[in-house]
Amino acid sequence: MAFPTSSPLNLPTTTSAQPETKIPRFIYGTAWKKERTADLVAQALRVGFWGIDTAAQPRHYREDLVGDGLREVFAEGGVKREDLYMQTKFTSIGGQDPSNLPYDPNSPIPTQVKASIASSLHNLRCPDNTNQDPYIDCLVMHSPLPTLSQTLEAWTTLEQFVPHKIHHLGISNIQLPLLEALYDAATIKPSVVQNRFYPATRFD
Repeated sequence: MAFPTSSPLNLPTTTSAQPETKIPRFIYGTAWKKERTADLVAQALRVGFWGIDTAAQPRHYREDLVGDGLREVFAEGGVKREDLYMQTKFTSIGGQDPSNLPYDPNSPIPTQVKASIASSLHNLRCPDNTNQDPYIDCLVMHSPLPTLSQTLEAWTTLEQFVPHKIHHLGISNIQLPLLEALYDAATIKPSVVQNRFYPATRFD
């Protein structure tokens, strides 16, 4: 498998235990692919993508089918888990379909986060015959929670999984003042900020 030749970026580490992680300049996004997700992820990997972005948010993503596409390509040989950059997200209740989400919406925030991570690790697992423990290169908080206190409660829970199950943390759809507050309070700092930009508004 020939990967793109453009130089990858190195994710910053904030603890000595975090592994060095390279992030590709182009990542294949999997939102809104629905039933075609597994096939499209497999196609993306076969043509040279080595970064995949998904989310534990069944409303817009089929993270389970992302995993199916990964395992299909792993079984063909030539691509190993360590060759890839896998990024998924914890999505709070406000971004979920209340009838289909990976955790109990009535549970405390730390329980929601832990259940979401467990679901993602299962979905993105390697084939059973490899005996390789699943891990996530970067877990992104899909958006801040309604309050800074709730956001920090979720973030502190995410930190418990670094560096073994999750290598890096990130956050999406965040304004600068809140990002600065999170950065100052966090033990493990965000390595990734993922925001959407549009020509007309320059930010979503």
